[in-house]
Amino acid sequence: MKASRDKAPPARTPPIPLTAPLFPEIEPCAFRKIRTYKRIDNPIWTENKAQFIRHYLRYFVQITKHGAYIDGFAGPQSFDHLEAWCAALVLTSEPKWLRRFYLCEISPTGLEALKTLLAAESDARDRKGRKVKRRIEIFPGDFNVNIESILCDEKIPQKEAAFCLLDQRTFECDWATVRKIAAFKRPPQNKIELLYFLGVGWIHRAFSGVKHEETLSRWWGQPGWEGLKDMSSWSIADLVRSRFVNELGYRSAAAYPIFESNDGNRIMYYMIHASDHQEAPALMVRAHARAVRALAPNLQPSLPYPETP
Repeated sequence: MKASRDKAPPARTPPIPLTAPLFPEIEPCAFRKIRTYKRIDNPIWTENKAQFIRHYLRYFVQITKHGAYIDGFAGPQSFDHLEAWCAALVLTSEPKWLRRFYLCEISPTGLEALKTLLAAESDARDRKGRKVKRRIEIFPGDFNVNIESILCDEKIPQKEAAFCLLDQRTFECDWATVRKIAAFKRPPQNKIELLYFLGVGWIHRAFSGVKHEETLSRWWGQPGWEGLKDMSSWSIADLVRSRFVNELGYRSAAAYPIFESNDGNRIMYYMIHASDHQEAPALMVRAHARAVRALAPNLQPSLPYPETP
């Protein structure tokens, strides 16, 4: 006997996802198709993280056509591997549509390297040989202090796209500084894009090595950092990622693992990307794919993207 046409079909239970979504905090809009992104399986190694950032910024400026770049810890991480120096790669990348650069560094050797870089880029030209008008400023000293001089409408106009790299050395960046960066743009402008590096490869050892607890209190920005000692590296990264959305109000945030080159199974950093731009997640996935392709084929083991516990 055929079922009546007036009878409603039984409700179907949606399938349970096998993996956590890459950008779980983005609320889907009822009037547009929900976008999905390919699961990230191949590793980015520490020497390739600068290429990862460079590729993302290239896509970023192709959409915005302009932009400002803030680097809180802009000196070379390793003077033996200047090819992986983020500030140098960003300044020399094409197209040269980023026009405002604010480079901060506290170490004397890092400052000298930045001055040399600035001199080399003082006559920067585009692909057609035309001189590029840029504003490049170096800020010596503590980034947590210097950020007050950078976050003003004269240096970062409200309507200009802005990107901030925080490749800190463990506990250098205070959470109050991150909060100031996130709150600087006024609605309806998108917040400043953030790339926040969390050094989980040594973080548990670093906790016991800090002599003054106020350093950790400033870095974490709220009570409870003591509980991090008993958490896994991924749990810490996911907690920090969630703070960018729930506390700082970013539309999306994701944590990308950065692996050690000599041991592909060891995660040294999580690069936490926070953005208000609706295209940012797709751009970051594209940048990851480009950075992975830069590796030799026999050096690309398939490693799973960490799951949310």
